[in-house]
Amino acid sequence: MARKRILALLTVLLALLAATWQRARAVEKLPPDFDEGIYLPLAYRYAEMLAGGRWGEVVAYRENFEHPPLVKLLYASELLVSGTPEPDWKTVRVGRPIPEPAVPVFRQTRWLSGVMGILQVGLLGAVHPVGALLLAFDSYHVKYTSQAYLEAVPGLFALLAVLAFERARRGAGRGEPFQLAPLALSGALLGFTAAGKYPYGMVVGLAFLPFLAGYGRARGRVWAAFVLPALGVFLLAHPALWRSPLVHLWESVTFHWDYSQSKHVVRSALPWYQPLYHLTHATPTEWHKGVFATGATVWVLLPLAALGLPATLRQRPVWASWALVGLVFLVLWPTKWAQYLLLVLPPLCVCAGMGVSTLSGLAASLLRRRAADSQQPSQG
Repeated sequence: MARKRILALLTVLLALLAATWQRARAVEKLPPDFDEGIYLPLAYRYAEMLAGGRWGEVVAYRENFEHPPLVKLLYASELLVSGTPEPDWKTVRVGRPIPEPAVPVFRQTRWLSGVMGILQVGLLGAVHPVGALLLAFDSYHVKYTSQAYLEAVPGLFALLAVLAFERARRGAGRGEPFQLAPLALSGALLGFTAAGKYPYGMVVGLAFLPFLAGYGRARGRVWAAFVLPALGVFLLAHPALWRSPLVHLWESVTFHWDYSQSKHVVRSALPWYQPLYHLTHATPTEWHKGVFATGATVWVLLPLAALGLPATLRQRPVWASWALVGLVFLVLWPTKWAQYLLLVLPPLCVCAGMGVSTLSGLAASLLRRRAADSQQPSQG
């Protein structure tokens, strides 16, 4: 057992070192991407409002309203504290080297995402060390947690919400389905997740649903302990909803459905299986030559995840539920952009880690059987 723990610890440390090295390299080397050209100018507008204490303007600001402002406010706060000057955005071109005056803003905001991505790898190491190693090197996770996108922050909160939810299930006793304090913490973390980016909150919330349903007389306590903190934190962390929560939330959410039917999405003509294509093709290594150490994780991720799914269902069922719900969402949702993969990469890496454990167990069993057979006296 001591040897296994040491090996697990060394694997997690290796994963953290790899995650840090890969994201540091990506932060510096990746050219500007499409959505960075949206979120970074908005961060400066938010920074101007925060500097003047104009919270009324923050609440009323409607630019890019389809996404909650939480991550953009985090970028704004970082730019405000650091005093990073705003560059001339006309000189910044997607796919071209970052102009020297714009380097500080990209470096500052990208590192906020990068740290969140590294923390995700560390947290995943507590679930399965091999899964953390896979996530550390995954080219999609490296790319989109090394750019000033919205993915890294809600991704981290999603991981924390799942870990707290697991703790609530394991800590229950005396006929109770959940321990209510960690369940309330999980709900609050889910609120932050949804306030970072809606799909993360929706997918993780749906993954929790089978475990929350039922339980007879305890149902009311369970739902209250989970839902009230989730809603309260979501509204508190989403200033754009403070004036007319239901109206603005409906406008924001329906935008995504309308966008999924827009000419831009229809013209891209990505097939329903595009997420599965991404999961088996390391396209970031083709987009950005020389940035990523390897794209080999895609060769093994889905096969190992399929092999490890039964063990994950038995041992860490919340992660299996997240993986399955996430895959169904990616296949059904009409918008197929590559960054959506980050909704499902952490639980898939856990399942894949379980797949490695399954293979290791089978190999150990085979070796023991052969050793036992070799010790039996021959008959003749």
